[in-house]
Amino acid sequence: MIYDVMNFLKQRLEAYLAGGRASAEPLVVLSNPWSDNDSNQNSTFLNAISLINLEEEKTFKSQLPSIVQKGSGQYYKKEPDIKLNLYVMISTYHKNYEDGLKFLSRVVGFFQANSVFQNSPGSAPHKDELPEGVEKVIAELYTAGFEQQNQIWGSLSIGYIPSVIYKIRMIIVDQAPAEERANPIKEIKTSF
Repeated sequence: MIYDVMNFLKQRLEAYLAGGRASAEPLVVLSNPWSDNDSNQNSTFLNAISLINLEEEKTFKSQLPSIVQKGSGQYYKKEPDIKLNLYVMISTYHKNYEDGLKFLSRVVGFFQANSVFQNSPGSAPHKDELPEGVEKVIAELYTAGFEQQNQIWGSLSIGYIPSVIYKIRMIIVDQAPAEERANPIKEIKTSF
């Protein structure tokens, strides 16, 4: 699910940034930010989308298992789903620093114009649609302070390069099977 959402965002951003560009070289890749390793030595640029943190959204967390009915008519207990927020960094390394800043401006413009991604109800699946099982994705600009940025870049073991962080809300992970059989409530008695 996480990869599917990250890849969806990459494809949408790539389509927006390409704007008629006829090059086979991708503009954006799912990757760690720039590093000075051998594979990047000859590159003139690297625009990367990186997952830098995951967070469980506890505000909407259900504490108890739900009771679901399967096709056989039997009732089963099912563990609650997990709602995740992804912290996604889009970083840009260009040999020409000005080009990197222009790229970053276009990224911010893309997410300003497309802060909510949602499939049209009842529409047939389309390549530009969200991955199966994802109803809605909300991109929210996340501003890290200088100290927090220093910690992020220090943990990545590279020097700072122009970047922006977005909080991608809420990816729902619901893959727990309904296994433990539960008895349905057939009657409620009350007494006063």
